[in-house]
Amino acid sequence: MTISWKEVSPYSGQPVEEDAPTNFAGQGSGVAMPPDVAYGKKKKKLLDARTKAYRQHREKLDRARARREDRKSKLTQKVQETTMDFNREIYLEENNMNILKDIVVKKSMKPVKFKDGTMKVDMFTASAITQVYNKVNMDNKKKLEKMVNGTKGQFMALQNKVMKMVGK
Repeated sequence: MTISWKEVSPYSGQPVEEDAPTNFAGQGSGVAMPPDVAYGKKKKKLLDARTKAYRQHREKLDRARARREDRKSKLTQKVQETTMDFNREIYLEENNMNILKDIVVKKSMKPVKFKDGTMKVDMFTASAITQVYNKVNMDNKKKLEKMVNGTKGQFMALQNKVMKMVGK
């Protein structure tokens, strides 16, 4: 149905006759429009902890979290393996005197490999042993190298003797 009326044009000031269709579908027009459709939004359904849908959602989240933790643990494991490989290059040499000299140069504690395991040696001990090693003759240098490359017990005995020589 169309409504006919006379209106004055704001531009020319002349009366204008129009036949315009009615397209109003708002309140009072008799057309029902629910509020969520009018604004284009859907209501989100809340998850109730007692429902099956919630349990499935929770399991999905837990599986995703477990995958992330597995990835993290694999990454940290690889990092630890590669950092341990940095010191292994020194272990290729059978002479631990070079490791002790490296400890003195870098001023840091490092693990030293012996026949019966490894032990960390501090800078003070390494410095004392290398000082004594540099001052003795060739025969005694060979004896010192044998003790340094031997077992932990031999190294501890050498350390005690060297500390007495240094006076500490």
